[in-house]
Amino acid sequence: MAVQSPLLSVLVSVLALSACSEPRARSLDDDGSEPAGAQQADAARPAVGDASVLVDGARPPLTAVDAGAVARPPTDGATPGPGVGRSDAASTPGTAGFYGVERLDRGLVAVKTGDGVYVGFRLLADEYDPGAASPAAFTLLRDGVELTKLTGATNYVDATGTASSRYAVRSAAGDSSPEVTPLAQPYLRVPVQKPGDGTTPGAPTCETASERYSYSANDASAADLDGDGAYELILKWDPSNAKDNSQSGCTGNVYLDAYELDGTRLWRVDLGPNIRAGAHYTQFMVYDLDGDGSAELAVKTAPGTRDGKNAPLSKGPAANDDDSKDYRSLANASGRSGYVLSGPEYLTVFAGKTGAELDTVSFEQERGKVDDWGDNYGNRVDRFLAAVAYLDDTGLPSVVMARGYYTRSTLVAWNFRAGKLTKLWKFDSNATPRDSKGKPFSGQGAHSMSVANVDADHGQELIYGAMVVDHDGKGRCSTGYGHGDALHVSDLVPARPGLEVFMPHESGDQPSYDMHDASSCETIVLGPVNGNDTGRGVAADLTSSPGAELWSAGGPGLLSSVGERVAAMPGSTNFLAYWDGDDFRELVDGATVSKYGGSQLLRCAECSSNNTTKSTPALVADLFGDYREEVIWRETDNSALRIYTTTMPTQRRLFTLMHDPQYRVAIAWQNTAYNQTPHPSFALSAEGPPPARPDVHYVP
Repeated sequence: MAVQSPLLSVLVSVLALSACSEPRARSLDDDGSEPAGAQQADAARPAVGDASVLVDGARPPLTAVDAGAVARPPTDGATPGPGVGRSDAASTPGTAGFYGVERLDRGLVAVKTGDGVYVGFRLLADEYDPGAASPAAFTLLRDGVELTKLTGATNYVDATGTASSRYAVRSAAGDSSPEVTPLAQPYLRVPVQKPGDGTTPGAPTCETASERYSYSANDASAADLDGDGAYELILKWDPSNAKDNSQSGCTGNVYLDAYELDGTRLWRVDLGPNIRAGAHYTQFMVYDLDGDGSAELAVKTAPGTRDGKNAPLSKGPAANDDDSKDYRSLANASGRSGYVLSGPEYLTVFAGKTGAELDTVSFEQERGKVDDWGDNYGNRVDRFLAAVAYLDDTGLPSVVMARGYYTRSTLVAWNFRAGKLTKLWKFDSNATPRDSKGKPFSGQGAHSMSVANVDADHGQELIYGAMVVDHDGKGRCSTGYGHGDALHVSDLVPARPGLEVFMPHESGDQPSYDMHDASSCETIVLGPVNGNDTGRGVAADLTSSPGAELWSAGGPGLLSSVGERVAAMPGSTNFLAYWDGDDFRELVDGATVSKYGGSQLLRCAECSSNNTTKSTPALVADLFGDYREEVIWRETDNSALRIYTTTMPTQRRLFTLMHDPQYRVAIAWQNTAYNQTPHPSFALSAEGPPPARPDVHYVP
């Protein structure tokens, strides 16, 4: 029986709600100072990111996705729920591509607006045929009667629809989605369960002894945790005394929750006192790592971590540890406290359905001597990054955990298969200090890591700031321009082959920004050496100028893809989303969505952004409806998350972005350190060719 649930519902009659903003604490640089670019970007705000290797096996040839028949459960008279339709089973088409991706349901959304009812739904990878003269039609039903046939974009505005209208979509194969009724409000509200307040230990354990702290909803991720074809949310809770690595002091525990979209909490993982709270410590990767149809959670853990069943870790090296031990330092070489610079470190995989521990291994790279990483007090040794990437020849993803980027950089790739973590490869810049052109691998990382396939094989590469590590764990290339705070990777210059990387740089004696080839690290656009820390930078297609535009804090304005000034600086240098009906991206900053050179399209009065001056949403991702993205913010009192979606029609027919492997893994790594916008592997342009069909198959 196909059961309609209100879990996935969204909306947005793009209302202009009153502003919500709260005082922002300053985000800090490596030494605790504020990047110069942060002040400049804030001023521009509108008022309202062992070279032992896998031996490459033979890879299957690149194969187009088979446009096979789709079988989904028909509607059976169940009472329709509001918002977005869900079914008991996800799509079951036959596909033959390389990358394993989720079997998703139709993701039907209906929203009551001033123009009637907006309806949108997913086009799946196997249903997308950009070369077809007559694309397969979908039939939109209202109250069980055919309303219209859609051969173009998968959205429609029903001018005569009402709040009680019932909508369903039937594919050309004859299967129908569950019925939904329109959402009444411009968002889906997902209630969440805020952890109780806490108090740090008394002296002498913490210099901030007996400090009271509370919790805020922070970064989120999305994955199908139970295999039903719809997304659940995974939410990180940060305490109010979370620290930048440059700051000493104890912190409260970090919690990771899983929620259905009706607010049902599935589980809570408590990372315990030996995982410090802060943007650089916990990067949580949620993805279907073993191809069984349900996602897992992979995250750094330690003695004292408790799984989603409230049990201490018990597998591998955690079997005989002391979970009562508090490893927070009373003092270290600089006289600071609260750092965790001793004791075991683990990597644990938890079950997506239950939060139960599945496997635990020792974390690589171990910390070793603290001062080997660039300071003597515990700042640079605990700079962690993480990502999910397709690295081997199985079509299944791997998880990559990284340590260090100011000096030494280490990345370790792990496979999770048959319930066990096994190491695939390790890259260490101490073992491989330079690329073939003599450019350094040490000191090149960013506060995020991106993933893209930069060459002709199937394996994805790790774009580790200004350097690239190949899918097999070998250092590929480096620009040598050093560390930076932001990172953007996509087809930024469609006129040239391959992908490009745009990155601002921190060191004042290096170019303030650059754009380079993602495969060779060859420079394409080079900014000036201006003596400043360029704290922010973005690359996105905002105008009719060919390719993406580039801009950075303190820069000369909006630059073309060849580095020439084409227009004034955007009002924000932050996040992005596909939101309105054209192919350009919109600006996401604070709790707003705005059109470059135009008006504010959305503003949430009751919401707050995250991560201090970064002002990022909890998540931007294509969660339902057509290919355009949803934006998730927390309500300011942390009682709920709000998921906003567009109701602005578009003429573009495009598969869900979640079936583009580069975009899908970007949703997994988006929460890493300084959150960065997810980019697809292709450019959208009315003048250019449509994106190719994704080279994917559905799992299991």
